[in-house]
Amino acid sequence: MIAFKGLKKVLFGYSKKDVIKYIELLNEDLNTHIHEKDRQVIEILMQNNALMKRLEQLNKNQDEIVHTLVHARNAADKIITDARKQADNILKDVISEKEIQTQQYEQCKEEFEKFKKAVTKTSKKFIKQAESIKNDCDEAYKINQGR
Repeated sequence: MIAFKGLKKVLFGYSKKDVIKYIELLNEDLNTHIHEKDRQVIEILMQNNALMKRLEQLNKNQDEIVHTLVHARNAADKIITDARKQADNILKDVISEKEIQTQQYEQCKEEFEKFKKAVTKTSKKFIKQAESIKNDCDEAYKINQGR
């Protein structure tokens, strides 16, 4: 409020002219305050609109981020599931290959044992025949020597 010291007293109170002048000054001061408050309200409304737009953008971004995270999680789950299936298939293949190789090894081992027995049997037969031939040769030599 403004201070006005120019009110003069007259016969029945204050001077009408001074009171009107004071009221006009008060009115001007009030209008100035109203205009300033209106300007502040407009500024605040503009800031509010800007903040609302920013909030809408942030909400949109948040929705996009949530959607992206859900999509990424689903993709990661699928990758993990596929990797586990692939690992299981590889493991089954390795186990199957190991079993085949084990069977082949056992078969080779059996064949080797059979071959070893056959060689041993043939060697013993050969040695027996060689000894028989030697004996026959020795006998023939003795017979030839004794003639």
